[in-house]
Amino acid sequence: MKKLILLILVGGILLILSSCGGPKADVTKMLKIYDEYTEVAVKASIDKVLDEKEIQELNEIMARIEKFGEEMDEKYEDNEDATKEFETYMSEDKNKEIVKKYTRALMSLWGCEGAEKLK
Repeated sequence: MKKLILLILVGGILLILSSCGGPKADVTKMLKIYDEYTEVAVKASIDKVLDEKEIQELNEIMARIEKFGEEMDEKYEDNEDATKEFETYMSEDKNKEIVKKYTRALMSLWGCEGAEKLK
């Protein structure tokens, strides 16, 4: 019985620690938001005109990106190990590609009518 309780307790602690994440989990979350923005931006820029719905959706996602970035800056402000872990994870080819696509999508929006309403 004591072993079962100990196993449950250890499992619970591991679950809590893994759900809190860390630098890698945070970068993964940020990259998912980048992917979301990229998808919306690519669709929105096809016709070179941004309608109000597209602008609102893009601005909402960008606000999430900015808020999450601020949270990460605060969370890892003086953590050199986390910064190194970020850099290592971001240097992986698949992650570099996500950032490249995101950057291209951002740039494609500026050639669209209505881009001045983007934040």
